[in-house]
Amino acid sequence: MPDSDTPAKLLASANMQHATGGMSFVKAHSMPFFFLALIVLNSIFTPSFLSIDTLDNTLRQAFPMMLVALGMTMVISSGGIDISVGAIMAVSAAVTARIFALSVLATTPVSVLLILWMACAICCGLLAAGVCGLLNGMLISKFKIQPIIVTLIVMFVARSVAQMILGELPLSLMGTRFEDLGRLRILGAPIQVLIMIGAVAAMLFIAKKTVFARRVEAIGENRRAARLVGINIFRVTVGVYVLCAVLCAIAGVMEAARGGRVDAGRLGMFIELDAIAAVAIGGTAFSGGRARILGTVFGAVLVQLVTVIVNMNDISYHYSLILKAVVLVTAVWAQKDK
Repeated sequence: MPDSDTPAKLLASANMQHATGGMSFVKAHSMPFFFLALIVLNSIFTPSFLSIDTLDNTLRQAFPMMLVALGMTMVISSGGIDISVGAIMAVSAAVTARIFALSVLATTPVSVLLILWMACAICCGLLAAGVCGLLNGMLISKFKIQPIIVTLIVMFVARSVAQMILGELPLSLMGTRFEDLGRLRILGAPIQVLIMIGAVAAMLFIAKKTVFARRVEAIGENRRAARLVGINIFRVTVGVYVLCAVLCAIAGVMEAARGGRVDAGRLGMFIELDAIAAVAIGGTAFSGGRARILGTVFGAVLVQLVTVIVNMNDISYHYSLILKAVVLVTAVWAQKDK
């Protein structure tokens, strides 16, 4: 009897392996399928999607989310999370815009003094963001508070500070040289695209070539073991959150310049959701570990394509949330058991 059952068992085993192999193939190619599907759908339904102007506009709109997602990748690689990124964008833009607007140089022709004053204002905005990142890192590493709680607190504080700086009404930058910064082109390319390329290159270098990234990965994989081998948890954690905050500051300042106004209550609102989705789609494990920078870039582009097909076809915003949820669930499912 055992011998007579052998062919049936072998056939069942073969069928199971075939099914498993087929499922693995589907998982491995689910995100590229979504990407190609969105490209095709946009090409068919989105007016002038393949034009240079649409590509230009799409890349500039993707800029803030891309930078925030890059910073979020390192935070998640360390085993943390940062939901204060949108508020940090707002407070850095508010500080920069308010300081810049104080000078009579704001509407004068371009000069050395104007450039120096703008640089000073931007540095103050970066400093404000760095303080937020420092606060996040210190509270998480020194006082052992959960990252989501700490960043929630910083989100409330940063958004409130931004609103106190600007007041209830948005600060208009129309007609100033700060608005010109948002429209600046170098060799025909928008400045946002050049900054984005530079940020991706820098983050790739950090993730692949630096000791800092290996320490971040070690902390994310096993915090206790990282401490035992002599890694300074405090310094690395603070460094990760400050790095994320600085990227958010750049995104916030440039987004304010592009739009010609700063609305402390709306700038960066809910961008953390798109950034987290981009990181998840890109394959960085939320339990910590290796930071997949190129994966995050792919994920950010995928999320932006969803936004494009919704915005340019007058589809209700609520449908974009549903579509992003489907993509995110598929991404998590595709990465399961990898």
